Amino acid sequence: MAKISKTTLIIIISIILIVSAFAGGFLASQATAGTANKNTVTVQDSADRYVEVPYPVESIVVLWDNPTEVVAALGAVDRIVGIDTATKDDVDAGLYPALTNVEVIGSYDEPNYEKIAELNPDVVIMLSSYAPLPDEVASQLEPFGIAVVALDFYRTDVYFREVTTLGFMLGLDDKATQYTNFLKDTTDMVNEKLSTLSDSERKTVYFEGAADYGTYGGAGYGCGIPGMIIAGGGVDLYPEIIAESFEVDPEDVAMRNPDVIMKGQSAGYFLTDDTQFKEVYNTIVNRPELAGTTAVKNGDVYVVSFDVTGGARKIFGPMYIAKTLYPELFADFNPDVVLQEYLENYLGRDWQGVYLYTAS
Repeated sequence: MAKISKTTLIIIISIILIVSAFAGGFLASQATAGTANKNTVTVQDSADRYVEVPYPVESIVVLWDNPTEVVAALGAVDRIVGIDTATKDDVDAGLYPALTNVEVIGSYDEPNYEKIAELNPDVVIMLSSYAPLPDEVASQLEPFGIAVVALDFYRTDVYFREVTTLGFMLGLDDKATQYTNFLKDTTDMVNEKLSTLSDSERKTVYFEGAADYGTYGGAGYGCGIPGMIIAGGGVDLYPEIIAESFEVDPEDVAMRNPDVIMKGQSAGYFLTDDTQFKEVYNTIVNRPELAGTTAVKNGDVYVVSFDVTGGARKIFGPMYIAKTLYPELFADFNPDVVLQEYLENYLGRDWQGVYLYTAS
């Protein structure tokens, strides 16, 4: 074996030490990067934006009451550190006592960016298609390192995806899965039964808002009412209208001759009897311009609460609509049972209220 000189040995050892130092530095930087990656995740929101958010999200500002309800349903209402005026109305009504002392940061359309920055949340959750749009809000909050995620929670076609996204952000995947499975058991059943209907068997629905002859279209994502009607097995009376909401001519409604008329009302959970809904019902069936419609002649006029057809509760709308439109097909199904389980087990509220009324 060739003899290695002392000088050569020193050089070799020095090289090994230098290489080890570089390798150690590289491994350390990789470990740091790995740790950083574990602290953030990227999600796709409902405005088709890819947003990097802290993981898990520990503090939230909501810019509408839809996300407030779903965050609460996942058991994370205590992570909300700022609320909009719509959520504040819910708090004042007694629906979210845990948020009584939480800061109000303006309305969804006029958020107070300074207040949001002071709260320094991990994320702001807002609507995807109502001004100001997510990119505008994000540009205002970007200097403060606050992420903005658009999740609507009123579009029945993407509701479950949005819940999954929220659960992932919160680190509550198991709770989100439990929650979606609870609702999917019913929605899958509804869809299966509705799949047996032919196109000719599906009933047309005129859905009227609180204002007389005010109804809804599908501009952008709209308000979700037409999609909810379709998900409930109905045919929207004005499928060609793209306006978010609009007023219709009573004679045109009569000419289109809906099979079913549904009138939305803001009341519901806090009602103790059906007197208010009955009065609204009577005004509709006594409108002379609607007297000849199939809906009025057959007694298929309903007053329905927005507590099951509005906001985050639109996921329950197809259940009530399907039951209303096809009572024989859903003779063994009562959507109130599902709603009661939701209110009691996911929102921690007592079962009460009136959600649907018809004279027959």
